[in-house]
Amino acid sequence: MNYRAVPNPPGLVALFLIVLFSLVETALAEWKIPPGLQERASALNDQQLEFITSGAVFEYMPERQFEHELATRDAAGLQSMVDDVMSLARQMGYDPKRDMGASPLNLKSQYFNRGTLPTPVPLRDLKREPGPFSVHRYLFSTSGVPTFGGARVAVWPEDLTTGKVDVAIIGVPSNNSSGRRDAGMAPNEMRALNTLTTPDVKSLLKPFDVLSIVDYGNFTIDNMSIERTVDHVTAMVAETSATGAIPMLVGGDTSVLYPGVKGVAQQRGNSTFGLLHFSAHPDADRSGDHTISDTQAIFRLLEEGIVKGSETVEVGLRGPAVDVETLRWLRGKEVRYHTMAEIERRGFGRVAKRVFREIEKGPGAFFVSVDVSVIDPSELVAAGRLEPRGLRVAEVAQAIRQVCAEKTVVGFAVTDLAPMLDLSRLSVANANALLNACLAGMAVRKAGFDPDYVNPLALDHGQ
Repeated sequence: MNYRAVPNPPGLVALFLIVLFSLVETALAEWKIPPGLQERASALNDQQLEFITSGAVFEYMPERQFEHELATRDAAGLQSMVDDVMSLARQMGYDPKRDMGASPLNLKSQYFNRGTLPTPVPLRDLKREPGPFSVHRYLFSTSGVPTFGGARVAVWPEDLTTGKVDVAIIGVPSNNSSGRRDAGMAPNEMRALNTLTTPDVKSLLKPFDVLSIVDYGNFTIDNMSIERTVDHVTAMVAETSATGAIPMLVGGDTSVLYPGVKGVAQQRGNSTFGLLHFSAHPDADRSGDHTISDTQAIFRLLEEGIVKGSETVEVGLRGPAVDVETLRWLRGKEVRYHTMAEIERRGFGRVAKRVFREIEKGPGAFFVSVDVSVIDPSELVAAGRLEPRGLRVAEVAQAIRQVCAEKTVVGFAVTDLAPMLDLSRLSVANANALLNACLAGMAVRKAGFDPDYVNPLALDHGQ
């Protein structure tokens, strides 16, 4: 998507632009002059009155201070002050004759819009037998080229279908949204730390032995355009899902949740599966200038009908984005949300049982998503949008394992890990543990065991 200058709306005076800009930016309601100050405000002209009653003046001074100035200044002083504030607003507002609508780009650059170009034909012409293949030169999978859990590699959809692949783990190194950055490095760091193959401590199953799992490489992203990135990732996830393999996305920031779920829905149909989202953030911002970001992923999925609110469950919400308006909006969409206030009051065990009941009443299939911000910083500090007072890794991992063992998983995402923020690599290990939890649950389901099955050897030493 190329950047274009904002056109100059013909016939609009500069003052109207300022007032409109202030109204949109601050979403302020019209301000009513207090009854005792209406006579003093009569000293202002029509333009000045429109400026203050629109609420635009409060972009530059608190309401209490303005009321004080209105009550104490004489007519000339009041007029002068409002003129000064209006002049400041004109300087700070957008003026198409003075301000660039967008930063100019070099359209002649050989790298322009190169990020998500289709696969060159010569690469598709390379002939080999389809199917997953090893990129390791020794017996042990930790040698050679790092892959998720030492898994074999697949490159094309026919590799997935020929290999009857159950799970395709895919890196999506998007780093274009909010928060402390470095999420683009998460896929490679999670590949490099070989903790993904840990056996399930309950069933003692090894997910990589039970499931056919491949590393499907990284989906490329366009650093100049999150819109192009979203479109490309959506198409690639849909292509992956069409093979029967379950796409498991390793972000990248949480903006990848939207194309991840949308891509699966393009293959399976909108509202044919539920969404379980572990996150500190509701990701339901409705007021942004752009609506493709980590703070708006859930909002877009619900607004576009990709998933139903009544089949969406959010767990672990806390932080500044959890406000009255957002929770009311989620209620209006029938979302089952669970805040840390509920968890701290009732205990995670009781809340988890409530979540499981909600999942059981939902559709037979779910997309499971984990923004690592849901974990308390004492166990996972490398979160792009860090929030204190979160859940434990063991709590979230157990919940994920249970859901992935009970329900058909159509997709999975772990997002917002920013590895450079934790040089100990504990955060990377715990992010791998969350992904491993879903693989363990899927292995239990494929093996035909009950979700609560525990191998007797794991439960008691028998001495």
